[in-house]
Amino acid sequence: MPYRTVAATAEHEELVKGSRFVARVLWIGDEAEARAARDEVRARGPDASHHCLAWRTGERMGADDDGEPGGTAGRPMLEVLLKRDLDHVAIVCSRWFGGTKLGAGGLVRAYGGSAAKALDRAGERTVHERVRAVAHVPYPWIDTVHRALDAWPEAVKGEPGYGADGARLPVTLRADAVDALRATLSEGTAGDVRLELADPDSRPDVNGR
Repeated sequence: MPYRTVAATAEHEELVKGSRFVARVLWIGDEAEARAARDEVRARGPDASHHCLAWRTGERMGADDDGEPGGTAGRPMLEVLLKRDLDHVAIVCSRWFGGTKLGAGGLVRAYGGSAAKALDRAGERTVHERVRAVAHVPYPWIDTVHRALDAWPEAVKGEPGYGADGARLPVTLRADAVDALRATLSEGTAGDVRLELADPDSRPDVNGR
């Protein structure tokens, strides 16, 4: 299924009563990448008082206040993600304490607001999950299948393999188009061509193609 996510990695910085907040948002594949993103930010700013984290990948999500009062940092950032229905996104917000306590409400507004502004800078895009499949093609249908794949929107062919009974043609395409392509190949080859699904490959490249 397609999902909405950030269009680019982005940062937003602001001062709130002397405290400096820097929020960074980026696309992630899983929880491990979210935590790795926080580790990278922490390494770049080891003098910060806190490095708070919020992330979501599908039904999995998490929030970490990193020493701030419970529920005042990670959760407000996660709420921003949920309100915008953004998926596969991590937010890391670092705070350099400026000497003035902000109180629970002030922290919620500062972390949530910084996250929202960083997301505004990142923009949004729709990502269509892609999968790998293999077409098993008897030799008499090779040209027919190549023409069908060349005409199929956003399908990318891989390097074919050849055996005694025919060819194996790898193809990457949108997950929601698999059934339609399978039907097209079957109808165009009298049912002689099989399209089998391989492992999912839902991660978009850096340009979002």
